[in-house]
Amino acid sequence: MVFKKYFALIFGAVAVTAVIAFAAESMVGEPVFITVDQFGYRPADTKVAVLRDPQLGYDSLQSYTPGTSISVVDSATGKVVYSGVAVVHNEGKIDTASGDKIWWFDFSKVAENGTYFIRDDADTLKKSFYFRIKEDIYNDILKAAVRMMFYQRVGFAKEAKYAGAEWADAASHTQDTKARLFTDSTNTALERDVSGGWYDAGDYNKYTDWNGNYVEELLDAYFERPKAFTDDYNIPESGNGIPDVLDEVKWGLDHMLRMYNEDGSVLSVVGESHEKADGSAATPPSTAAGRTYYGAPNATATYSAAKAFAYGVKAAKIFWGDEYAKTLETAAIKAFDWAESHQDSLFYNNDASHGTKGLAAGQQEQNIDDNESTVCVRLHNRVNSALRLYELTGDEKYKRIFEENYESFPLMHGWGDSYRYDHHMTFLRYYAYADADETIKKKIADKIVALMEKPADFAGAFPTDGYRAFVRDYNWGSNSAKASYGVLFSRLAELKVPGIDAAAYNEMAEGYVHYMHGVNPFGMVYLSNMASYGAGKSATMIYHKWFDVTSEKWGIVKEGSIGPAPGYVPGGANSRYKWDSCCDQGETGCGSKSNHELCFSQEIPVGEPNEKMYRNLNRGWPIAGYEITEPSLGYQTKFIHMLSKFVEEKGGEKSGDDPTRVILPSSQAPGVVASFAGGQLQIVSTGAAVREVRVYDLQNREVAKVPSQGKTAHFDASALKSGVYLVRINTDKGNFVKLLAKK
Repeated sequence: MVFKKYFALIFGAVAVTAVIAFAAESMVGEPVFITVDQFGYRPADTKVAVLRDPQLGYDSLQSYTPGTSISVVDSATGKVVYSGVAVVHNEGKIDTASGDKIWWFDFSKVAENGTYFIRDDADTLKKSFYFRIKEDIYNDILKAAVRMMFYQRVGFAKEAKYAGAEWADAASHTQDTKARLFTDSTNTALERDVSGGWYDAGDYNKYTDWNGNYVEELLDAYFERPKAFTDDYNIPESGNGIPDVLDEVKWGLDHMLRMYNEDGSVLSVVGESHEKADGSAATPPSTAAGRTYYGAPNATATYSAAKAFAYGVKAAKIFWGDEYAKTLETAAIKAFDWAESHQDSLFYNNDASHGTKGLAAGQQEQNIDDNESTVCVRLHNRVNSALRLYELTGDEKYKRIFEENYESFPLMHGWGDSYRYDHHMTFLRYYAYADADETIKKKIADKIVALMEKPADFAGAFPTDGYRAFVRDYNWGSNSAKASYGVLFSRLAELKVPGIDAAAYNEMAEGYVHYMHGVNPFGMVYLSNMASYGAGKSATMIYHKWFDVTSEKWGIVKEGSIGPAPGYVPGGANSRYKWDSCCDQGETGCGSKSNHELCFSQEIPVGEPNEKMYRNLNRGWPIAGYEITEPSLGYQTKFIHMLSKFVEEKGGEKSGDDPTRVILPSSQAPGVVASFAGGQLQIVSTGAAVREVRVYDLQNREVAKVPSQGKTAHFDASALKSGVYLVRINTDKGNFVKLLAKK
């Protein structure tokens, strides 16, 4: 393998032995040559499989040239439903981002509901993972993505009936109710309740500025397409008549109200304990034993909370009642007023020069100058918050803050990129106002269309990308950039901005969904542990304190190990990733020989094409796996926003929150027993009616479809090889998934 060759050259045989011993933890699996959206496609979608011949990178010793006939095969009957030719992309030149030579196979004519795979007729071993065609094919995936936020809740018990017995845990960080000010840690008079909220990322900390962004993103997703969201995600609030995504929004708002002070200021950050009493990693989170600390208020956090409170009023008036709406409205106005009169208030956490080293991790304080390197980040926080206050109150003074400052933003000077996603969405929100200034609207439309159509980025560069999901940069959090592009394209299409081809932009937006679902150089779903949702290959490890590498139960998806909970979006390929420089400084470069040996404990991406700078890593310093696989609610909420554009609309006051569409953990199949016995697969139900049973191997190949006999189903499994199979049981009470071993 290429990575072994690399290490042998650089570090010698001893290092190679260490790498080989641990490599299985982080492998991205065997190469996939025919990549598809592993969940599937809607009937009317443009459907394009990407076929690949690796030229550069870890898999460059592999090769594949498509034959003259590529077929779509019905998995149940083995019948070919469509055949065609794969068309070479970009005149056969190597795709810049991936290092692959690429062909596209368009099978859009296949529109009948069913389960299919794609194969090369000249080499039938070359075939895709199974996928389905169905109008609501993404609804369950959206549920999994939103459920991730339930797993991230702080101070909330993860009962087995909601989390599944596999990921059940008691309430974590109950010490949040008596948090102390970090800079005055012995002063018990300043103890306060900062409970609730979400773990921000792979760590357990909470950041008010970013929490405000997550609430805003989820509310945008909901209000742009409310019927995309239903009330059946199997969280504790399911069935309360409120879309479950809004139950998560309220969980976030309630936490920020606890961070709110009577003068309108809002606390900036909460630093949580990450260790057990013995100093080892706190996995599961409920074992975290240390004290909780908070940081002082600042303008950054207070503006962000103000926008979240203001936007939250819109949902509160529909779902949560006048009293809660009034609470949010009062907090929004007072918070904005405080931030306006304290615009220079700063609080730098985890900063030795400010006496806060050790308080949380990421730096939540935004830079204070307005040069090109910081691109008006603080100014954007202010004008964005002002527009939310305008939407709440109708007071023109808030709208004028935007109108007096909009020309300071990069977009108005002809440039922008994925890092300015928040800016672009703010401009589009103003553009949608019925009473927006027409001159400003025209400037916004002209500038953003010019930006989208320039050849080097966005829609202008989209056709150059082999995997049909162009982003300019593969840096830390590239999956967030993918989702940002998808949301932006969708929103431009929805608003019918002049100069935008709405149909083309929607098709491009969906390309980013397919990328996240497996149309990428790894042929891997960029969501954790999604086999039970139909993925043949998904992320097996993420950098997360709960699912720590030291955990035999949660550290990795493999036989005998459950792995992380489903639905987490990892950061993605990072062209700038590298291990800590101490790894290059000899046996004691990282402080000790044992620390240095950690450098070789997993296969890491080195010198790969940008899009291949990813591995399933789950180790921190000095490997710094967090630069690649750490999830973040920033990535998650953008993915939720993007995917919500493409689900079937089932939400609404009286519409199909259908319990048969809920995928429940295997432990939640009451009265349904499945087992291999005497060469037979037997499913017996004492309650629910069994509708259908499908059996898949661990490569997501459908190996059997078992007819139902009411409350039972039987199948002669004697021809199946020994191994582990995924059995999906559809009943009138829900869809249940079980992993069964056949001897």
